[in-house]
Amino acid sequence: MQLIVYCSGSIQKGASDSRKICWTERERAAVASGAQPAHVVFLNPDDPAPDLNDTAALFGRDMYQVQSADAVIVDARERRGIGIGIEMLASRLFGTLLVAVVPPDTYYRMNNLTYRGSTVTQYVHPHLAILADGIVETFEDAGCWLRDQKAAGARPKGIESLEAAIDAYRERMLPQDEPMMTILRLLGRS
Repeated sequence: MQLIVYCSGSIQKGASDSRKICWTERERAAVASGAQPAHVVFLNPDDPAPDLNDTAALFGRDMYQVQSADAVIVDARERRGIGIGIEMLASRLFGTLLVAVVPPDTYYRMNNLTYRGSTVTQYVHPHLAILADGIVETFEDAGCWLRDQKAAGARPKGIESLEAAIDAYRERMLPQDEPMMTILRLLGRS
């Protein structure tokens, strides 16, 4: 079995990005090891591009690779930027499996988190929890997860995962969301 993986994570764009944790051969080797006996082919958004001034083609390249992949593996070991979020959402639109590598007690996954006036246990960032088909701790785990999902013929979440989250909000939280209810009343939508 062959698996095509899009490596979603930060790209070092200059000297100021030298401290960012990025995909390297170590992460790709760990995915490949976990996926054995499957063979993994990696699509890397940081591969050289012929024209960095062509922003439409650069964005199109990323989207084409997400669309062409069997899976997107998100490197969520540390806080990321807008591009990763777009790639995650695109995977839902294109029907590409999405697995996030999120070690415990990191920015996107914490045992206890107090914010917005509440404490959450076993917190996983809502965008990852809703959009990802799988959340794992290591890149080797991501390879195992992907191999097993492909062998089982798993179907990725689609746009319905967004619709289900909106429905959950409207049914369970919106009636107590006073700021939003005020806006809806102003708009005549309450």
